[in-house]
Amino acid sequence: MEVKKSKLMSGLIVLLLASGSLMACGVDQKESATEETSVQPSEKTQGFPRTIKHMMGELPLEEKPERVASVEISVTDYLLVLDVAPVASEGFEGTKSKSPIFAKYAEGKKVADLGSKTNRETLMEMDPQVIVLSGQGKGSSYEEFNKIAPTAALDFSVDARSRLMKVAEIVGKEEKAKQVIADFDKLVNEAKAAAAGHKGEKVLFLISNGKDFTVMHPKNFPIYFEEVGLTPVEGLPEDGKIGGRIGIEALSEFAPDHIFIAENRRKMNQDDPKGLINIWTKHPVWKNLEAVKNNHVYSVDTLVGDTFFLGQIAGLESIKTNLGK
Repeated sequence: MEVKKSKLMSGLIVLLLASGSLMACGVDQKESATEETSVQPSEKTQGFPRTIKHMMGELPLEEKPERVASVEISVTDYLLVLDVAPVASEGFEGTKSKSPIFAKYAEGKKVADLGSKTNRETLMEMDPQVIVLSGQGKGSSYEEFNKIAPTAALDFSVDARSRLMKVAEIVGKEEKAKQVIADFDKLVNEAKAAAAGHKGEKVLFLISNGKDFTVMHPKNFPIYFEEVGLTPVEGLPEDGKIGGRIGIEALSEFAPDHIFIAENRRKMNQDDPKGLINIWTKHPVWKNLEAVKNNHVYSVDTLVGDTFFLGQIAGLESIKTNLGK
């Protein structure tokens, strides 16, 4: 009997020791897992701190900025493409009401409108962590904005893809930017395929203000001519400069086979869509153009007239749709 008790006690001791060992092992594993989890970077710190090099110097960022202000609508355009809503933006509501593609990307986003002249008071009230502008736009006011919040002046003389990657670097959206660019490149190829069926046909991009036209010069918009392969008309004014103006009579001299035309965003009436384009329909010179006779005049989004990323998407979509018929 004593022997049996002894064996039973021995078995219990072994069992207790084994259970203790397993529990300790479980605790160790939990602690290890907790330690591993604790060192995982959060979304705010992943890839940060980092230093952004820009046209006016360097911008150190300890963490991903959540409150970014844009004092140029062109910068806002690139933020929206990355699905980032700036806390404040110049010209936000006005652009949204005059550009369908901008309105689409801005839908559901709460952004304080700084007006067309960048209301400094509203900007300060929004307490941004970072302000973004372009060196070519408001670069001369860099020091003034930098006193409100750390400011980056980006080089917008580079192509749209490079601009997007630079904006993405500031807001920690590089992976999103890569996906956007992949989709953009696909659209370029689709527009290129559509344009291939119109080799040698002359194409003219115009912005109408109701009195005359601004030419979208191939040197300022290489995406449509160098990449997509459209053939520009010859003899354009202001070679390589934005703002080359022509009157209605010049259109007959250029004799374009296709016309892509946008309204001047600042002068258009949002309650009369295409009003600055339709104003020409009864003009004898306009009516006599081959592009008009052949129904080869295509109205495009107002942003197509600027080097916005969304504008280029809209322009490519129009080429794909209208030349791919």
